Parts: sequence; C-alpha cells; structure tokens
Amino acid sequence: MSEQSSTADNLIEVNDLVKYFPVRGGVLQRTIAHVKAVEKVSFVVKRGETLGLVGESGCGKTTIGRMLVRLIEPTSGSIRFEGRDILPLKGAELKALRREMQIIFQDPFSSLDPRTPVGDSIGEGLLVHGVRDARERQRQVREIMHKVGLEDYHARRYPHEFSGGQRQRIGIARALVL
Repeated sequence: MSEQSSTADNLIEVNDLVKYFPVRGGVLQRTIAHVKAVEKVSFVVKRGETLGLVGESGCGKTTIGRMLVRLIEPTSGSIRFEGRDILPLKGAELKALRREMQIIFQDPFSSLDPRTPVGDSIGEGLLVHGVRDARERQRQVREIMHKVGLEDYHARRYPHEFSGGQRQRIGIARALVL
C-alpha cells in the first residue's frame, strides 16, 4: 500500500502532542514553573478502528481527549482529522468539527446540568447545530435514547435520578445525537 493511500485511511493523526500547564505564584500570579501533563504523544486511528486511552489517574488521558476536541490548546504538536490540521480552526469551522468529534467523560455527571432534564441536555447539541424545530429535536432525542437503552420517560428526569451506568449512556447519547 502506498504512503498516500495509507494516510487517506487515517481518521485521526496525532504527532508529538505536548501540553504543559503553567504554575503561577507570587503577588502578580506570574508563571513560575510548568507541569508536564502530556509529553510527546503520537498515535493514529484509522477509519473503523477504536482507540482506548488507558492509564493511571493523572497520566493525561483526559487532557489528550480535551485537546483532540479543542477544549484546550496543546503546547505543541499536531492533530489532524480526516487529513486536515484542526489546530488553526476557529468559529464556524471549529463548530463543524465538534459535530464530528465528541468526548464522553468517564464521569458524565459532572458534565450534566443538574437543573436540566436529560432530554433537554441530549437535545442541546441539536439546537446549537441548527435543529430549531422542537418536535424534530424531540424525535431525534427519543430515537437516540432508545438506541442507548433509555425510555421516553427518562427524558423528563434529572441527572441525579440515574445510576452511573445510565448517566454514561446519557453521555453517549449526547455524543451520538449529532
């Protein structure tokens, strides 16, 4: 297989990804040091493959995920999605990317608004991405809830009313609904 065709099969390419977080101190809160969160991580995910990030607590798994979906910026390195460098993306282009790439946190409870019914939380992404018709949003929310093993009546419940496994499914539904 040629180099070009093998690169075309790559969904995600991460090269030498680095993230340092500043440590601030003193009266003026100047940067006095850096914490190395991620150091020169590289990997490729081909179309149809699944990647799991496994490691001890605090080893950088969540930081890598947050950089992949551009919730935080890397200190250095490159991230390509479908062959395109995603680091320069802003505005509408970044919004479009986030429709294609979603992160599901290990503890979805922290990413769910406790005052919002889960059906609204699942449908929030649809609204952000232009599905204005409330009936259509509700239809899509019900459909994805069924796919992850939740019933229609669950849409009216709040995050604290679910088990950890059910909250994980809510997080998966939020990612898949787009």
